[in-house]
Amino acid sequence: MNITAKKDDIFSVATLLYARLRKVNSRVIDVMYLMQDRSYAHHVVTLALETKDAELASYVERLRVLLDLQEDHDLINGEDQQILLSKENKTNKKALDEGHVSFSLF
Repeated sequence: MNITAKKDDIFSVATLLYARLRKVNSRVIDVMYLMQDRSYAHHVVTLALETKDAELASYVERLRVLLDLQEDHDLINGEDQQILLSKENKTNKKALDEGHVSFSLF
């Protein structure tokens, strides 16, 4: 399958997912962003599966194959990763701040 045909297939499945998700859950997704960002695609997949809708589940499986997405438990969402990094930075900052005294003459 050539690259253009694969993009067309991804777009087709994503628009079907968009329409069904809007009908079932009143959620609107960004199809173009889904095609570009794997963490957003994972987020949309999670939203779709939470509805327990059989038609959405079939679209999710097709999308997973086309985008080569991993299973839910294997892929960390970008937001989750940012939260983990933020917690790590706060812990490191706290360790550095302990014992540090700052003063100003002005």
